[in-house]
Amino acid sequence: MNDAPTRTAGNPRNRLSLELIVSETVALIDDQGIAAATMRTVARRLRVQAMALYRYVDNREDLFDAVVDHIVNELDDDPTMNEPVAVVGWRSYLTNLAWGVRRYARSHPHAFPLVATRPPAAPWINPPLRSLRWIEAMLQNLSDEGFADEQVLFTYRSFNSFLLGHLLLETSAMVLDDPQPGDGSFQTGDDTGSHDPVDPADPVPGSISPTRTTADRHALAHADTNATSELIGVDAADYPVIHRLRQGLTEDHFEEEFAAGLQILLDRIQDELSTTTQPSATQPSATQT
Repeated sequence: MNDAPTRTAGNPRNRLSLELIVSETVALIDDQGIAAATMRTVARRLRVQAMALYRYVDNREDLFDAVVDHIVNELDDDPTMNEPVAVVGWRSYLTNLAWGVRRYARSHPHAFPLVATRPPAAPWINPPLRSLRWIEAMLQNLSDEGFADEQVLFTYRSFNSFLLGHLLLETSAMVLDDPQPGDGSFQTGDDTGSHDPVDPADPVPGSISPTRTTADRHALAHADTNATSELIGVDAADYPVIHRLRQGLTEDHFEEEFAAGLQILLDRIQDELSTTTQPSATQPSATQT
């Protein structure tokens, strides 16, 4: 693992800022995984003492929240998000937003679990679109397009649920293709004995897949995905259909599946708009006084 500092010029204390700390943390997670991002390792990369970071963040959890905000707010730099919803319409707006979220998720696959799983500031903040500013913009844009409050809420929940489920699968596959030491859990020891502990420096994406032996990991790393050889740890007699379909099961169709799923979601929202409009969630009913 390379914890060598990345900043060398000038007095570090004079240039330290929250933006710099968060940017360096994102870079560290991209390089080595979430578990590698401790206050000490971030400070080492910035050539400062760990205590210097506490002027800007309360603790590591606070730092991770800032990392989530930083990643989500990359949407600010996405050119497709500059198109006003009043001009392009709600379908194009949501399409652009969905592809924008996918772009930042794929840019930071090792960090995306933070976006997906960090405890939100409020229970109604749904990942992966979890920035208050972007949530407010989405809700306002839909309202401006004539969505009743219940239709806005349906769209907000359905949209985020679709993105979260698909992007967790897609980024998990990316992490498995490029595992880093900080992606999962670790055991110490060698590969002797029935329990087969793994080397502590060996990347084990434990939150994604079970721990494998060194031999299994070596075989997977050098496997030909188009080969018809025996699947590691999967008995053909017990799982014949998996073996028959194994090549198709490992093929990457994430982009086309994302596009197809998004269109189905937008059609479902269109159906919701076609139904009788219910009273707005902010309007009192006729029986209220």
